[in-house]
Amino acid sequence: MKFAVIALRNLSRHRRRTLLSLLVIAAGAVAVILTTGFIRFSFDGLREAIIHGGLGHLELMPAGTAGPAGPDRSAPPALADWTAVREAAESTPHVLAAGAAVYLTGMASRDERSAAFVGVALEPERERRMNLEVKIRGGANLADAAPAVGEDEVLLGVALAQSLEAAPGDVVTITAMTADGTLNALDARVAGLVTTGLQELDARLLKTHLATGERLLGTDRISSIVIGLDDTARTQEVGDALARRLQSVSPEPLVITDWRARAPFYGQVRALYSGIFWFLGGIVFVLVCLATSNTLLMSVLERVREFGTLLAIGTARGQVAWMVVLEALWLGVLGALAGDALAAVLVMAINAAGIEMPPPPGAAAGFPLQLAVHPGDFVAVVGLMVVVLAVAAIFPAVRTVRLRIVDALGHV
Repeated sequence: MKFAVIALRNLSRHRRRTLLSLLVIAAGAVAVILTTGFIRFSFDGLREAIIHGGLGHLELMPAGTAGPAGPDRSAPPALADWTAVREAAESTPHVLAAGAAVYLTGMASRDERSAAFVGVALEPERERRMNLEVKIRGGANLADAAPAVGEDEVLLGVALAQSLEAAPGDVVTITAMTADGTLNALDARVAGLVTTGLQELDARLLKTHLATGERLLGTDRISSIVIGLDDTARTQEVGDALARRLQSVSPEPLVITDWRARAPFYGQVRALYSGIFWFLGGIVFVLVCLATSNTLLMSVLERVREFGTLLAIGTARGQVAWMVVLEALWLGVLGALAGDALAAVLVMAINAAGIEMPPPPGAAAGFPLQLAVHPGDFVAVVGLMVVVLAVAAIFPAVRTVRLRIVDALGHV
């Protein structure tokens, strides 16, 4: 305790140099916190956008149509007697809702224009209960009730609608291969235009009611059941519980796929951002370490006679070196706390500023800049800066240990 107080007093002897070191450490702490907040926001935002954009947390599908990232969209619907499976899923704790889905591929045409589409027929009411987001850019969403024959409706991706020159209220003809391998077509009114945020998908997307999809494909079977949960963190827990429950409900083998397996690009993006974070963190570590090590070394060189006197009156070399290390640790703690305070102010200012980021490559719209910072980040940064300063103090401390008393007392 005595040496800690002495080390703190020593810092006040060279206030300008100490202030400069504190500014360097605080800047490093701010950089780490802001970068961490941005990357966490990106991870969380991408994850929730994937899940609530229509993917859901879990998907049930017949084992024969299951691929590594979901069902084979080109295969005809194969899940029969699915209502009992859906009821079992919805009775599982933490499940908000489970909705049937039929995947469609085919051609959409209007007048002399046509375009290929990749679509899904689903249950709008359960989609809403799962908190799946439908970004309407014109018109209205699909009605909850199943449409009557001849009153079918579709939602078109904005780019697909542009290629067909279709607007809400227009009638398009959709053609697809039925479950028995023949072509079928029906007319549907465009209820609205939607966007997924991805330009390529918007150029092919078509959504319709489950009843319309069943009529188009001529089957009452479905491709899969999409499940939405009340907490993403419980995905694995609910998946395991549902697997046990389905063993006594479904006569055919089913595969449960979570959102991570269905969106492998999330892992790729996370790995990329993590690499960037560690690279930037390494740069901050090196810069702070070099700057503070140089400051500490200058302080040691200016106090050679002082250290020599301490050694001459019997102070152990380890105690002298420990004082240098304690000075560095004080700098780390005080600088990190100052950085924490500044970072907290900047985080609040940035989150309140409403800064709009430009669209990422392939995206159709930008996104608001927000920083997702947790209280533990501030504590972690203090610990990180203490470690950085401890490393920076190694060479100056070794220098004091190697001092010869005679040379130190005669140092000018």
